Amino acid sequence: MKFVTALLLLALLLAAPMAQAERIAQSGSFTVDLDSIDRESGDVVLVTPLNILQNPGFETGELPPWTTNNWSVTDADAASGDYCAEDFGNYWIRQDFDAIDVSGINSITLWAMQPEAAISAVDLFYSETDFDEFLIFPVADWSLFDVTAELRAAGSLVAIRVFGYSGGPPGPDHTLIDDIAIDAQPVAAYEATWGAVKSLYR
Repeated sequence: MKFVTALLLLALLLAAPMAQAERIAQSGSFTVDLDSIDRESGDVVLVTPLNILQNPGFETGELPPWTTNNWSVTDADAASGDYCAEDFGNYWIRQDFDAIDVSGINSITLWAMQPEAAISAVDLFYSETDFDEFLIFPVADWSLFDVTAELRAAGSLVAIRVFGYSGGPPGPDHTLIDDIAIDAQPVAAYEATWGAVKSLYR
């Protein structure tokens, strides 16, 4: 029976177009399809990671699909583009998205600024109620925070939430964030081989 199953599988594999395995590599800030390299001209196909967040830089001039209990959009001092989000106090802003396996996430980054150089909590959610919380330490100028190392080793990410702060006088408890990115790498398609078929009837 296994032999018949193996022959049927082989027939299907031979009849179907074979998927070409992609060889994606990273170096510095570049992500490249290695099979696209023309070594004489230096031409390559750059692969752009997909930011799974919508309206990540608040460039719609509005918050949705972000939800919040106090944040707003401002055009006063963006890290890039025309808009960013701001908060006065210990309030949160959050975006939920379709679950993505952590193994497919390349990086999680955000730009943040606090004139008083205080603290900001960030939460990564693995279900509606299961999350990890950690601190970043914004300063008076826009700074990029890479929080990829805070991801769990396994599981699926479903939301991100960022807090402002309260306390630490003398000025207003002002937090600004911009250009939040959860970048996922493209998934490579792997080619089926005769070795995989043979393993069915060992």
